[in-house]
Amino acid sequence: MKQKINYIQIIFHLIVTYFLTFSFQSFAWLHNARIIELTETYGVENFAHNHEKYNVSVQEIALFTFWPHVACLLGILLAFILSITISIVKKWSILNSFVVLLISYILYRFDILSWKYSKSFLSVDRFIDDYQTIFILNGSLLLIIGLVIFFSKWTNRLIQNQYQERN
Repeated sequence: MKQKINYIQIIFHLIVTYFLTFSFQSFAWLHNARIIELTETYGVENFAHNHEKYNVSVQEIALFTFWPHVACLLGILLAFILSITISIVKKWSILNSFVVLLISYILYRFDILSWKYSKSFLSVDRFIDDYQTIFILNGSLLLIIGLVIFFSKWTNRLIQNQYQERN
């Protein structure tokens, strides 16, 4: 295993981590589609003060904020596991996978690469009105893009070429 920092690998694996993280978050929102629809229909303030009227418990509201954050962390963890597995199989430095894990967690933790910024480019919600369909399509699209980048021969060849250039 080569113990060198490979910037191309870090960049591509960070991009994939971003896609997987927000794919998992989109899938987590599936459970909360009803709450999102209610807040959009009646307003956040009205919904917050009258949640019992809409048959939504305090526990559901707590889970509304909890699960998407857990899903993001699971996306980062899955991306790390895939990154480290690919690195071991291709005999690349696993140090790069740890760098990606650290950077992606910091970016997630401080909300530097927020979904809010890229949603306008990557979301299908402009075309569809049903939240569940939006979350399924967004999650699937982001997951597919991320996995294609991860396992693409082209990206893996670029990463491998940077290792060979250093030798």
